[in-house]
Amino acid sequence: PAEPCAIPPLPAPCRLLFPRMEILRTRLCEWRPAGIDALALAPSTAAEPRLAVGRANGAVELWNTATWHLHATTPGHAKRSVRGLAWVTADGQRRLFSAGLHREVTEWDVDALQPLTSVPSGGGPVWGFAEGGGRLFAACEDGSLRIFSTGTESGELMIHSRLPVGKMRLLSVATFGPDIVFAGGSDSRIAKWSCRTRTCEASMEVERAQGAETLIWALAALGDHGLASADSLGLVQVWDPVVCVVLHRFSQHQADVLALAASDDGCVLLSGGIDAKISTFSKQQEGDGRWVFRNTEFGHTHDIRAIALEGGSGPMISGGVAGTLR
Repeated sequence: PAEPCAIPPLPAPCRLLFPRMEILRTRLCEWRPAGIDALALAPSTAAEPRLAVGRANGAVELWNTATWHLHATTPGHAKRSVRGLAWVTADGQRRLFSAGLHREVTEWDVDALQPLTSVPSGGGPVWGFAEGGGRLFAACEDGSLRIFSTGTESGELMIHSRLPVGKMRLLSVATFGPDIVFAGGSDSRIAKWSCRTRTCEASMEVERAQGAETLIWALAALGDHGLASADSLGLVQVWDPVVCVVLHRFSQHQADVLALAASDDGCVLLSGGIDAKISTFSKQQEGDGRWVFRNTEFGHTHDIRAIALEGGSGPMISGGVAGTLR
């Protein structure tokens, strides 16, 4: 048998808590964090920098991006899913919301990181989640976009309206101002809707492979510079959001592209997916202002499911199946 190993003398304050003892056996446990499904950075106007992290087991975390310390965390829950996170800031108040496959939209207390209120989505599991004009947009399983009003005080979350986009599963959503919203589905199409008139203004169709439907996994608003889409063919495309035609097509990925992130000014675009690499695209400031591919980074070993840009154009933050932030 192994001989006992005496520990070194402890400082006086510690000796009151830990009397002298002998260690007979130690074991190390492998740390296996749950995968990361969603990331959301608090607006730059917030008093303290915060990154919200949603994990595959339903856990939610808040990180201080100035020091990279874990500020708060809530345990995972078998009946909770976090597919999307969104911050809403009004009158200096910072509010955090989440939605997922458990069919609910939840507001969180950002101090205690406990659920404040939960509202049924009304459309089944939520696959895509976005904020626009102080409202929340949920892309639902039943093919509808559910719009939620956040009110003026914490806990005032309520369903506002419904846009019947189609009968297919909606997977992604992006907003352009308070009126225009784009939704990507499992039928190879991106639909442009007006919240004011409640009508579909245009429909864009992406490429298909051997007749199979293409999944629009992610959408990102680039402001005046366009709309970006990522799909199951490994394509990243930039569209004109007004006339709804494709402007640029990139095929740097070899598998599904699951996540997109854009800078605040809409001039930098990041993409990541199953091939575990992050591609960077940027809009040229001179000439014809074309979008060009810049570089690829390999910092992950497994699927990348979420990307965020710190400060809009600062260091990128990404996470995925491996469960670590990079």
